[in-house]
Amino acid sequence: MGYVSMFPIGSRMRANVFVYHGDIRHPWCQEVRTSPLSALYAAMPRLKRLLGDAVVSSDVQIRPVDLYAAQNHEQQPGLVLAGDSFATSDPAAGTGLNKVLTDVDRLCHHIPTWLATPGMGVEKIQTYYSDPVKVACDEWSLAEASYNRSLASDTTLLWRIRRMGRIGLDMMGISIPQLRLAASAFVGEQAELGGIDSVVDL
Repeated sequence: MGYVSMFPIGSRMRANVFVYHGDIRHPWCQEVRTSPLSALYAAMPRLKRLLGDAVVSSDVQIRPVDLYAAQNHEQQPGLVLAGDSFATSDPAAGTGLNKVLTDVDRLCHHIPTWLATPGMGVEKIQTYYSDPVKVACDEWSLAEASYNRSLASDTTLLWRIRRMGRIGLDMMGISIPQLRLAASAFVGEQAELGGIDSVVDL
């Protein structure tokens, strides 16, 4: 299970569930189609307490989401790709909006320079694709997708420990951003005292 979002629409509640199954014909996906609540309760036992006597009021829609990146895009004069048209992001990682806004920001940064001289050849277009801010954002988005998939589905000991740690933090009501903020503050205090100067990324 990668991510679940639930929100009201009128008198009903909509749920978006993102899972990591390579094949939508997987038995669990089929169970979600036929008995969605029992499949979700089996995967998330505490969910039943939150939903109470929920009833499914419409058909379940299952759609695969693939991560892809454009190929040979740098060789197209006069054309740039931004957001999902350049490379998709993992919905469960929540990096899509940041990624598309970064692409638009960097594009706006380069366009005045491009328009200052005639033509729109590949040499101009490549400055957008190689922009260090854009590259860093794309790499971060892909790394978050890989991390979230491993956190949700990797069965090796390291990832099982990380998963249990994340569950423990969730049960205590502590988010990862809160923990990172506290760790940064601690490192800052220790640096002032001449102690540690770094912390392991969570």
